[in-house]
Amino acid sequence: MIAIIVPFFVAWWIASDAKKRGYTQGQIIGWFLGVWFLLIVFLPLYLILRSRSAKPTRPATGPGVCPYCGNLFQGKVTYCPYCGQKLEDDSL
Repeated sequence: MIAIIVPFFVAWWIASDAKKRGYTQGQIIGWFLGVWFLLIVFLPLYLILRSRSAKPTRPATGPGVCPYCGNLFQGKVTYCPYCGQKLEDDSL
């Protein structure tokens, strides 16, 4: 039973991390199933490849959406007022 439950929770974490990083729904499902069924192969593969994925950027005008917590905020801010994560600098 543990051999089914532990990979499921690891796969759930991978899916939520992939969602935060802006992966498509199909990619999220693929990583979830891959990690759940072949944990020893897909977990290291995801951890290596995830650093290469681009984080979503916020629009220059209008309300911003934090890519980490998903909350809306107004104005140009350096840190999310809800979760405190540093947001990407749009001036570069």
